[in-house]
Amino acid sequence: MMDVVFSRSACGSLKMAQHYGQGEYTGAVSVIVAAREGEERTAPAPEVQAARQAAEQRARREWEEARPLGGEPANVFSLEGGWSMGDIAESQFPQGRRRLLERLFAASFGGSEAEREQIISESLNELQANLQTVLTRSANGEELRIWYSAGPDDACGLCWLLAKLNELAHHGPVQLIKLPVWEYGEGETMMAYTGWGEIGPGEWGRYLPLAQTAKPALLQACAGRWKELQRENAPLRVCLNGGLQSMPENFYDSFILRELERLPEEFLEASLVGNVLGRYQLGVGDGWLALRIEAFCRQGLLEVVQDGPGIRRRLRQHSDWASL
Repeated sequence: MMDVVFSRSACGSLKMAQHYGQGEYTGAVSVIVAAREGEERTAPAPEVQAARQAAEQRARREWEEARPLGGEPANVFSLEGGWSMGDIAESQFPQGRRRLLERLFAASFGGSEAEREQIISESLNELQANLQTVLTRSANGEELRIWYSAGPDDACGLCWLLAKLNELAHHGPVQLIKLPVWEYGEGETMMAYTGWGEIGPGEWGRYLPLAQTAKPALLQACAGRWKELQRENAPLRVCLNGGLQSMPENFYDSFILRELERLPEEFLEASLVGNVLGRYQLGVGDGWLALRIEAFCRQGLLEVVQDGPGIRRRLRQHSDWASL
């Protein structure tokens, strides 16, 4: 059986989940003490020791309670492509993905142009190779299990992949597992997830009972919807009321503006991006938010006080930006 996810972080966790919990626990943990911006802090030894012991107990419990999935890492594939953003015209694959990644990396990544180009090329080569392998093996009758969520990239990736499978003359069985939007945690807590990348390797096994068979009617419906989205070829695609809809590039701007009201006149761009990602769980990455913040700078809503790599710039709000 093949397993497919739509992010690299989820792919790494899923590969670990195949044998996580087998044998005696031999793990090790480390503790990082965070401080606020501009604050220097050395945590007292008892505090560090208590945090380490709590982390070790939690890691051991996760190992002992894990349900290993089995299988081989070579059968796990990531088809990460940022499918909710940018050009998705069939004739523009993978060039449309390259243009999108170049824009996202230029806005949010602090490395050199050569480093960006290397990462982009490696990502696209991996995407194309994984797609070809999945389609070939499925055409030969092998079973495929797709893990997806309600996030826009996962929803678009699922629709895109099912459309690809629908084009095959024959394909093997397809199983779908959707990540619950929320579930209960330990005690009286509740957990809300935006994607499989947030799931630890010891947790994947408990979602196996959620698997459902993807019937031909679903593949045909997804193929038709994806063709419509390709014809519209909007800058963004989002999930609304359970369906994918095309949207303009400023769709997420209101969330950024809302967080600007909470920040002082001068602030770090990373603080704004982090606040939006953490508070609203939109399922969109820091790259797209950085692109929109750059648009705000061009429009005069924001100005750069101190330049820096990626999103490490210091910005200042226009004194009356709400009237612009």
